[in-house]
Amino acid sequence: MTRGSRKFIVAGGGIGGLSIAYALAQKGHEIAVLEQATDFTEVGAGIQLAPNGMRALADLGLADPVMPYAWKPEALQMRNGYTGAPIVKLPTNAEFAQRYRAPYCVVHRADLLSILLDACQAETRIDLQTGARVEGYEAANGGVSVRLSSGQTVEGDALIGADGLRSAVRQKIVGDGAPEKPRHVVYRGVVPRHTIPDALWCQDVVMWCGDGADFVHYPLRSGELFNLVVTFRSPIELEPDDIEGSLEDMTAPFSGFAPEVHELLRHLPHERRWLVSDREPVANWAEGNAVLLGDAAHPMLQYMAQGACQALEDSAELAASLSRHSTIDEAFRAYSHKRYLRTARVQLSARRFIEVCQAGPVFDQVRDHYFKHRPVEKLYQAIDWLYSAENHLRFE
Repeated sequence: MTRGSRKFIVAGGGIGGLSIAYALAQKGHEIAVLEQATDFTEVGAGIQLAPNGMRALADLGLADPVMPYAWKPEALQMRNGYTGAPIVKLPTNAEFAQRYRAPYCVVHRADLLSILLDACQAETRIDLQTGARVEGYEAANGGVSVRLSSGQTVEGDALIGADGLRSAVRQKIVGDGAPEKPRHVVYRGVVPRHTIPDALWCQDVVMWCGDGADFVHYPLRSGELFNLVVTFRSPIELEPDDIEGSLEDMTAPFSGFAPEVHELLRHLPHERRWLVSDREPVANWAEGNAVLLGDAAHPMLQYMAQGACQALEDSAELAASLSRHSTIDEAFRAYSHKRYLRTARVQLSARRFIEVCQAGPVFDQVRDHYFKHRPVEKLYQAIDWLYSAENHLRFE
């Protein structure tokens, strides 16, 4: 290792884990990324990268590689799921990009992960390990000793827990146990553009809203693909491994929705479903030479489309904090202190926004009336706190 460099162990090889590994390698540190899966793959479908996420990617030097795979929608739309009538339309055009100093992009999760993985594989300072499930860690010799499910240990100067909703690192730092059982069901998939009738294809990010259910679609990979996602509330608590899907389970919550929705649902795979949940916000992300990042720190529902964006912001700020402070524990505490209120606001906003999107009788009329009379400038002002370039995070 070069003078002043340290060895960081990163638990988790997803978007957050790979982005912080790359950021720290650029600063001369050695990194071991421990991924529990047998390879670095991303399941799922589309991901939305709002301007704050795109600026964080730019800080990493990875915004340009993303653009050939990205689709830039002209607007974010909400429609009444039953009538198709517009509820609100937020332009994400050139004026929007100028206001927030970055465009609004949507990409395939696999494409984003591949770009991050390629960048990490090109770095000799990064050791990518698969089949390495982190079970816990202990302070050791001024650093950390990480325990794997295989019985092996990995030692380093510090540990970054980017190991998701059920993070083993979080349990050592926060100790809040398992997350609550999920109550939201998601079906998602990506289909070729040519399978979607022209009358149903739309260049925007579109959400069809109904009582207890919503349906989202948008293009991917420069328009070659079409992303479809449904989410609905379950009347009962679900077990995390209850992932077997069915056509009846997927379509039942959309009874009464517009014919266009049902036509698009025909294209969505239904054999597998995802169960989503979050956690209560916490402030204590750091303990000694260990810290949390991404979903391990602030798992959130998808209703602000900010999961990946906030993980990328975390990586930028954590790398900056390590450059500003002389000790790791000081840097970790400062990073945690700077980030937790912002991410908590996103977590709580996502909880509230799902109620807006899946509003029931009367509430849906109040929602529609409210948005009908909101000029575009007022819509922008409502999201300035999240997208504004004043929150731009450069690591120094």
